[in-house]
Amino acid sequence: MSSKHHVKKDLTGSRKDVLTGKHKAALLLVSLSVLMLEFTLIRVLSVSLWYHFAFMIISIALLGLGISGVTIIISKRINSAEINSFLSLTSLLYAVSVILSFVLINKIPFDPFSLFIDSSQFLYLPVYYVLITLPFFLAGLIIGQLFTRFKSGINQLYFYDLVGAGLSCFVFIMVLPKFGGSGGIIFASLLACLGAVLFSLHNSRMKTVGLYGAMIMIVVNGLFLTNPESYLPIYISSNKVYGNYMKENPDQMLLTKWNSFSKVDVLKDDGEAVDDYPVYTAIIDAGNSTTNIPKVPNIIDSSARPPFDASMLAMYLKREDTAKVFILGSGGGGEILSALTNNAKSVTAVEINPILNDLVGKDLSNYWTGGIANDKRVKIITDDARSWLRGKRIKYDVIVSAHTISASASNSGAMSLVENYILTEEALREYLNHLDINGILYVTRPEPQMPRLVASIKEAQKLNGGSDLKNQFYIFKRPPTDYEVDVSYLTGVLFKKSGFDEFDIQKLKTMAALLNLETIYDPVSKQDGIFKDIVEANSINDIAGKYPDIKLYPATDDNPYFEHNTDFTKINFTSIKESFSQGERAMLSMVQKPVAESTLVILLAQTILLSALLIFLPIYLRFRKDPEIKKVKKGKYILYFALLGLGYIIIEICLIQKFTLFLGQPVYTMLTVISTMLIFSGIGSMLSDKVIKLVKNVNVVYIIIAILTAAIGLLNSVIFDGMVRADITWRILVSVALIGPLAFFMGIPFPYGMSLIDYKSNYLVAYGWGVNGFFSVLGSVLVVMLSMSIGFKAVFLISAVIYAVAMIVAGMLKPKPAESSAA
Repeated sequence: MSSKHHVKKDLTGSRKDVLTGKHKAALLLVSLSVLMLEFTLIRVLSVSLWYHFAFMIISIALLGLGISGVTIIISKRINSAEINSFLSLTSLLYAVSVILSFVLINKIPFDPFSLFIDSSQFLYLPVYYVLITLPFFLAGLIIGQLFTRFKSGINQLYFYDLVGAGLSCFVFIMVLPKFGGSGGIIFASLLACLGAVLFSLHNSRMKTVGLYGAMIMIVVNGLFLTNPESYLPIYISSNKVYGNYMKENPDQMLLTKWNSFSKVDVLKDDGEAVDDYPVYTAIIDAGNSTTNIPKVPNIIDSSARPPFDASMLAMYLKREDTAKVFILGSGGGGEILSALTNNAKSVTAVEINPILNDLVGKDLSNYWTGGIANDKRVKIITDDARSWLRGKRIKYDVIVSAHTISASASNSGAMSLVENYILTEEALREYLNHLDINGILYVTRPEPQMPRLVASIKEAQKLNGGSDLKNQFYIFKRPPTDYEVDVSYLTGVLFKKSGFDEFDIQKLKTMAALLNLETIYDPVSKQDGIFKDIVEANSINDIAGKYPDIKLYPATDDNPYFEHNTDFTKINFTSIKESFSQGERAMLSMVQKPVAESTLVILLAQTILLSALLIFLPIYLRFRKDPEIKKVKKGKYILYFALLGLGYIIIEICLIQKFTLFLGQPVYTMLTVISTMLIFSGIGSMLSDKVIKLVKNVNVVYIIIAILTAAIGLLNSVIFDGMVRADITWRILVSVALIGPLAFFMGIPFPYGMSLIDYKSNYLVAYGWGVNGFFSVLGSVLVVMLSMSIGFKAVFLISAVIYAVAMIVAGMLKPKPAESSAA
């Protein structure tokens, strides 16, 4: 009888603590709001600061979810609070904090690239962290209290939590193009207000305050939505040269557009054109990258004046051949114009950003870009260029990739840094396979990356079984500008399958001189240096030892970090200080300094330190003298929920990165991978009791997770290659079929672990929630560092092992028969 009494008490906590449908619906809205806030802040901070720091700041902010679990444990006031009053008021505070923290962080002149040259930045940084963490902390209190007070309904609560998070992808993709980054913040607050209204509908002492407060906030947010960026302006770091130029010259602003992975501002350029083609400048994410949009005549033919563009080198060489041209990342259309003025037969331009394509093909076509948009030779496609190309059997005379990797986070929903599938070994092999026998591959990158690019092309040609003629490379650079000082941001390589002859080289040098470009290697002069060594070497292995500080081996689809050139073991205080002392040279430091690597090392250290101080130390101090608590074997529970947090986020981020190549556009990745993961995990949580009864042994669940994870990790490339020509609809369906079952079973271990917590140890519910949140943040850092070091396949296998270990720990948590009967 006593056992039933205890279960009843645990289920409700008190006579008033009854889980209702309004609790579940409100939880769904709060979870939707939290993910909406996370996605939007990643996007906004990539605009406001730089995308590396968006990753770092949001990672720290998400620790707020873990800290909330600790707060629930150690705060007697929270634990004794009337639950519905607490939920209503905290939801209202969360809604207010979303707006207030956003306004305040945009008042702080934080410039991360000035950390070591302006001491005030070290004062701004912690304030920035606290402000941006506050909303996540309050949201964590809401979710943690629901889990703690209604532990017996954890299966259902976890379902609504995950489904709400999954639905956020759809809301985010619909809201940002319409309302922009500030509007996304407002919507996150609105969703929290609706949650507060639902919580306030329960009978509680604070019902009126919560209800009317939420209604007032809904009206205020509605007002803000009439002009989001006017009411909630976004601060632009002073080190973003283009971004601040826009602020100082508002009269030159033509238009601004947002989507789920970029903000594009178009500026008029009053300067005189050197080639008869005035340009508008499209500035992406306030200066992370730019592209010119040339003004062109309605009809373009070979008599038109050639543009002053480096891509003219490749186009001019094929001028007499009426070439078929393919452009990866066509941007504002400069390379298209180069092709058309050189008598191209056809131009296929694939650009992943629909905003840029709409500008060139629609918005500006009446008076600016009509000659490109209306030319029947031009086909403008919105897609990932490599994904589109690999599904075709067409051969091209020229393939162009002009600075296709930008310094802007694609943000398919996850926090990411420098992965990109455009310049991997496999990608280069595909480009070469799509070249005609006399075709030319033209690629540009900043100067520090050119040796690795040349070596990668050489290796790709070798793996394709092509000839190594030693006369296939021509390499150039633009002299460094005053801003660049000593390293050119524009260098390029032309690779010709059949090799360049002396006449080709003469033509290239003549055109290069006209374009104010320097030839730094050609097969006739054979200039001494690293490029000669690479071209004439039989294997990269032969020269790698001569250049120990330069990465020459290609990036691969399993390790797609072309811009990762510094091992983590070489990151020290000096390299960190150099990276964050660049001031106005911030954009160049992205390619000259180990910014991504330094950010990850700092973030890992910060995460561990802050978690020790704010999560683990408070728990130790609170319970070290409590005899009842000391009897509970907390270590196993902590380990279990740590493993789940670590394993889940690692698998999720790996899936996002691998399926990006398969699905192409970031929108498809976000909607397919993230939504499938979260929603199917929610369904698994809801049905967890039934599944465990069905399989009879819960270990089967963990084994299935481990097997499916390993299988997807090892076989994804085989599956993707087999569907290379499949329509996007089929690719989405296959993605859901692969991810859905895995995610379903991944939704079971968390509620199962919660069910093993004895009612006397109910505080472990909140602690498990907090530890799970902390290790999710830690996992998001580790997965990037590990994948950069050992590749995704190895990381998939590690995550499979993590779930196998979780299975063993779960077995240790099961109460023994004697303990069960005693209860």
